[in-house]
Amino acid sequence: MEYINALLGGMGLFLVGMWLMTDGLKLAAGDALISILHHWTKTPGRGLITGFSITALLQSSSAITVATIGFANAGLIKLQQAVWVIFGSNVGTTMTGWIVALVGFKINLEAYALPLIGIGMIVRMSGGKGRRTAIGQAILGFGLFFLGISVLKEAFMGLGSSIQLPSVVGGGVQVLMVYLFLGLVLTTLMQSSSAAVVVILSAAAGGMVSLGAAAATVIGANLGTTTTALISVWGATATAKRVAASHILFNLITASIALIIMTPMLWLVDWIQAFLKMTPSVATTLALFHTVFNILGVIVMLPLAKRLIDFLQLRFVSKVELAGKPKYLDKNILSIPAVATDALFKELININELSIKASTSILSQEASDNTNLENDTKIIINLTTAVGNYIAMLSKQDLSDEIAQSLPKMMLIAQQYVYLMDLGHDVVDLQKKVHLSDEESYIVEAMSRLRQLAVKTLEDTLYEKTEFDDEVLNTAFSEMETVYEDFKLVVFKTGSKGRLGIVTIDAMVHQASLIKRMAKLGIKATRQMHKIAEGLNITDQQKEEEIKQEIIAE
Repeated sequence: MEYINALLGGMGLFLVGMWLMTDGLKLAAGDALISILHHWTKTPGRGLITGFSITALLQSSSAITVATIGFANAGLIKLQQAVWVIFGSNVGTTMTGWIVALVGFKINLEAYALPLIGIGMIVRMSGGKGRRTAIGQAILGFGLFFLGISVLKEAFMGLGSSIQLPSVVGGGVQVLMVYLFLGLVLTTLMQSSSAAVVVILSAAAGGMVSLGAAAATVIGANLGTTTTALISVWGATATAKRVAASHILFNLITASIALIIMTPMLWLVDWIQAFLKMTPSVATTLALFHTVFNILGVIVMLPLAKRLIDFLQLRFVSKVELAGKPKYLDKNILSIPAVATDALFKELININELSIKASTSILSQEASDNTNLENDTKIIINLTTAVGNYIAMLSKQDLSDEIAQSLPKMMLIAQQYVYLMDLGHDVVDLQKKVHLSDEESYIVEAMSRLRQLAVKTLEDTLYEKTEFDDEVLNTAFSEMETVYEDFKLVVFKTGSKGRLGIVTIDAMVHQASLIKRMAKLGIKATRQMHKIAEGLNITDQQKEEEIKQEIIAE
């Protein structure tokens, strides 16, 4: 019972340590992750190295897989980039095994772990809300991680002296599959293949399981990361689902190959250790085995990657991809506020485009009905609701002053576009009350002039336009004011002669006022968007790149 308690305590310590370490390093990286994904993944080789490096640093392939899916979902990276990051991440996750094998089982961990815990906590408590707090959390996590490994090592040594699990040799395929399934379950429960591998290495080093059984369990642990990918894409975009599918296919192919040639691979690992003059041990053998079969998987995928990407591009395509569903908002990136804010702004651009196009469509029609108006309004409302919910979740994170100040402004802008659609509804409804004879065609022409100016002004408020000229928009609105006043004068003059009913006069003047308000609201909203972009340092070059990625993704 003593060893069981130690086992549970050790697992708890190192899982908490990994969680603190990973989260701390993610928060410390901050905006750097955006830059890395934008600039370091443009080629397959760089994507592979990036995936490997970030995973080796953060010690969690599951975290990087979920983050990569989130970035793809937010439109920050394309499928071609994400696939290679995923491949590199699978190799990077093997570094945890090396840390445990080369450090964890060869030194007095408690002598290093306890000072790290103390130093990390001091740094964290003195860091306020800055990056130093995140670094302190990461150091604290490292300390708990090593302390947990120390406890696990002793627990498995005690259990290994009294419990010996069946060996794969002579057990047949059934026993092999049991260990494979055990590894998969461990990773699924812990949501980290790195954590599962640490447990397996500790059990093997303690003599509880044989080398062959441990190798099969490591393969299962590697395969278990697919469950995290499956969970993370629930309700995500098509691109995110394709990225998750690439991760699943890679792991399935790699695991299948490793199982089929497991014995020859263990022979290869022994030869590599002898060639490199490494001190042989169960832990180093398993760490090397884990690395070798993941590298083998990348080698196998090299000639197949383009075909895989082409295959995935044709999958998960819905009928319309649900126009009212957010394109960029993803819960997986909420823990990185800079990325989440960028995704929010991209969603705001999407709302801007949809609402402006719907509004100009309304104003371009003289008829009193618009069959697409209801659907367009529902889409804008759904997107705005999603933006509001996302902002509420993001507000709970530790935010910089710039991001915290931008969130309510983004919510206001989204609401303004809903109001723009409401004004469009009112314009259509008022048109039903307008009754003019052929003799009043000059009034129709005056109204058409006002509508055309409003359409032109609203089209100039599209955020995706390469240039934003506030002076030009103000000039256009001043011209609308003049045309609006002239239109009212014409209507009232005609009414004073008894040629228009009071209901028609009221409807036309009110309609003209609403059309003018639509143009003014469009100008106000897009002006605020550009101010937010300046505050968040969203440059024109970045904006153009994001738009280009969006077009390619679609």
